[in-house]
Amino acid sequence: MDLKLVICDIDGTLVSDDKKLLPLSKKMIQTLHDRHIMFGVASGRPVDELAGLALKWGLGFDFDIVIGMNGAELYDGISKQRYDYFKLKKDWIKEIIDILKPFNLNPYMYKGNKILCLYDDENMQNSSKKSNKMLKVAKDISDFYEEDNAKIMFKIDENRIDKIMEYANKHKRDEYIAFKTQPIMLEFADKRVAKGYALSKFCEMHDIDLSSVMAFGDMDNDISMLETSGFGVCLINGSDTTKKIADDITEKSNNEDGFGYYMQKVLSKF
Repeated sequence: MDLKLVICDIDGTLVSDDKKLLPLSKKMIQTLHDRHIMFGVASGRPVDELAGLALKWGLGFDFDIVIGMNGAELYDGISKQRYDYFKLKKDWIKEIIDILKPFNLNPYMYKGNKILCLYDDENMQNSSKKSNKMLKVAKDISDFYEEDNAKIMFKIDENRIDKIMEYANKHKRDEYIAFKTQPIMLEFADKRVAKGYALSKFCEMHDIDLSSVMAFGDMDNDISMLETSGFGVCLINGSDTTKKIADDITEKSNNEDGFGYYMQKVLSKF
């Protein structure tokens, strides 16, 4: 494989469950940079938050590519340009909230440098801390559908989320999708949004053959990225559906520096 770019999901993939970049993974990212192999991250978080992780992790250089909001946002670290794709329409957001109203959930979304939520609770405090964004409690439910947005999210107990997702899929329209990005996270986005789409646009801009891309992920929202890349790797702690489509599975989990150990083996062959 003529490796030109490595792209990696973050939570459950690149970092441990306590959100730490483990030593070998950091070393392998540095090695990729030293060998002039591009490196980037892809996540459901906003690109402005993700771009700052390079500094937070002490890498000493910026990411070449940052895919945010599961593919609705792309930051091109080479040209320093940002691109946005396929936002949820206002009336779709209202419809999603109405569909899930019987379950008494707390919808939330990113709006600028804040997290808009229906009410403040422990989950929202954790999200605020994780994203370094201030919480803004909605004055009215209509605050959520004032304008188009990349996605709307709900944190749901693990024993309820599958049934609620099944209910939502039976009642929603075809233009958008509902999917889990974590065991307790249900998200809605335009069905065209995909990490794989944003990855393909970046590669098209820079004349990078997709066969030269290696992608890492763990959950269903990573599937399009793994399928689009030349070689897709699922962490051993990943979902069964992601493992099925992956070209390979790591021997170690995200809590065991799985990306780092796998990448070390790959780079030893170059």
